[in-house]
Amino acid sequence: MAGSPGNPFARQLGTRRLSGIRQSMTPLELLMGMGFPKHRVEKALASTGHQDIQLASDWLLNHMEDPLLDKDIAREYVLYACAVGSLGEDMDNYWNSTLAKCGRNGAHSLLPHITLCSFFTCPDSKVEVLCQAVQKASELNASNLPDKIDLELFSSQNFIGLFVQDKQSSILRKLTNEFAEAAEKMTGCKVEPHRKELHVTLAYQFAANAFTQLDKMAKQIDLKAAARWELRLYSRDPRAAKSEVQVARVLYPHNPRVDDELELIVEDFIYVTNTDVTMNSDGWYQGTSHMTGCTGMFPGNYTEKAPESDTWTVHRIIPLTKTVSSHGPIQLDNKVASPVKMAGADEQQSGKYNSLAGALEHNPSNHSYENLFRLKKEAGILPAMVPNSKPPAASSSKPRRIVIIRHAERVDVTFGEQWLQYSFDNKGVYHRRNLNMPKKVPNRPGGKKDFKKDSPITEMGRYQCQLTGEGIVEAGLNITQVYSSPALRCVQTADAILAGMKAPDSLKIQVEPCVFEWLAWCKGIFPKWLSVAELAAFGLKVDQSYVEFLKTSRLDLKESSDAYFKRCNLLGKHILEKNPDDGDVLIVGHASSLDGLSRPLQGLSSRPTKEFCKLVQSVPYCGSVAVQEYKEFGIWDLIAPPFPTLTHSPNSRFDWRSMQT
Repeated sequence: MAGSPGNPFARQLGTRRLSGIRQSMTPLELLMGMGFPKHRVEKALASTGHQDIQLASDWLLNHMEDPLLDKDIAREYVLYACAVGSLGEDMDNYWNSTLAKCGRNGAHSLLPHITLCSFFTCPDSKVEVLCQAVQKASELNASNLPDKIDLELFSSQNFIGLFVQDKQSSILRKLTNEFAEAAEKMTGCKVEPHRKELHVTLAYQFAANAFTQLDKMAKQIDLKAAARWELRLYSRDPRAAKSEVQVARVLYPHNPRVDDELELIVEDFIYVTNTDVTMNSDGWYQGTSHMTGCTGMFPGNYTEKAPESDTWTVHRIIPLTKTVSSHGPIQLDNKVASPVKMAGADEQQSGKYNSLAGALEHNPSNHSYENLFRLKKEAGILPAMVPNSKPPAASSSKPRRIVIIRHAERVDVTFGEQWLQYSFDNKGVYHRRNLNMPKKVPNRPGGKKDFKKDSPITEMGRYQCQLTGEGIVEAGLNITQVYSSPALRCVQTADAILAGMKAPDSLKIQVEPCVFEWLAWCKGIFPKWLSVAELAAFGLKVDQSYVEFLKTSRLDLKESSDAYFKRCNLLGKHILEKNPDDGDVLIVGHASSLDGLSRPLQGLSSRPTKEFCKLVQSVPYCGSVAVQEYKEFGIWDLIAPPFPTLTHSPNSRFDWRSMQT
């Protein structure tokens, strides 16, 4: 029978009919068919750019507790012209470099762009029609669109930008005016075209002493570089539209412990008012999640300031010019084009590394340190390695072991970067504001700002180290050599471990730049480390006679993860050749050091970058690994650490005012 369940042709016909019905339904109808109210579906589609039904569905489920979910508050829209290709890359590089070298200025709040109109509102129900208005304006001007957009650099003591030449400016203004007319006619939205000279803002609201560097870097932008300019329609959340609001990017997660705390989800953004940032001195702020719309208190040191445009939604991208990048086809996605943020650095995290795409890309500048080892041998600095023709004879002596440890708890992660503001007075004198803050800190040539990229450890961190040192002694390790990264937190960790070991004065710390973490996490700038003499003057047990294997000047800020593993491999070879006796070696470094140094010793190849970044997330303070030599086989292998691991619960903030209730 035709209607029989056993008839395959009937089932196939039914499936086709159902598929056809689904294909003929709009995203609005499909989501409403799932039981979502119409006004919520329209808000979800507008918030996700009408890109995908699944995205809109996820948005709805995430925002079920959003107080604005049922409010009739429209998103704000804006029309930009943005460059893609070599010129766009130059602008992004300027954005990143000026942020790293000159500090944040007003231009770092948004991606590089030409503003074509002011922000305007549009009802959620008319967003698709608004996109049609953009398309219509573009089609009306298709024959007049320029081959390129010529820019001219303008620089003054309070503003640096690239101004559009008159001919192309007229074309862009005409297109914007026609979009404004079409938008008003088709949606009723009032669009105000930009009246000032069209330009790309490079820098403004910057410190007076930063002008020279900003101007010099702006002149390095190749204005004749190949580019394709695009018309882009963006929208932003109503919460981001408030002038007193700033955006923070979540670096690692936080689970609420009390009702007033906000859950932090990696990759989310938090809206927080300038007033709240200014008024709160304990490092906790009230903010609203971009991902969920929920509001609560959150620890500021779990986040970092981010461009507002990173939270925007792109609705339509239309080519403006015909010129394309000389690097081949340009791939676009549906995200706001924003400067790459290198994340995962020890400078940011506490064993919770965040793997953003920018940090995971294989660096094209695959710098190699391979020649360094060869040159040192030729110069007679290192003895030549002679491969064994047969495995060495078994030895009755105790096998050598190398223990690699991550540094202890650091001040800036525990208290946030604002610890510098509250712990140093106007004269630069340090004051201990919390029992877990260091009892003293070293004097630095650059004052307190030198601590920003080179944090000390906390008092709890010192206790972590002392326990670790005691564990090393109890395990019977015979530490005869100690190496440390030049980072202050690592040298302090090594010093406190030696104190816990009650090590003899003759056992000193050899400060080696080659131990420092993967340089992709330095954001283009080396920390200002203390010299060995300055570390010794602070009372740390460093070996002032030690000759560095790798000078800081030889480190490459552009090294790929593969180059980092090669650097670690060279250091491992150097340590083994310099210490041929049966003593054990202690290396104090960073979270990345555990895998970076132990893997090459085992003869393993570089770990893939994504896997490497993910693995580093699991390394806690004073986390350790150990490798042991098997002389009879001529190999080193990973073993269980000879001493127990260190675990303790977090001690969250306490607000004494809660006792007043």
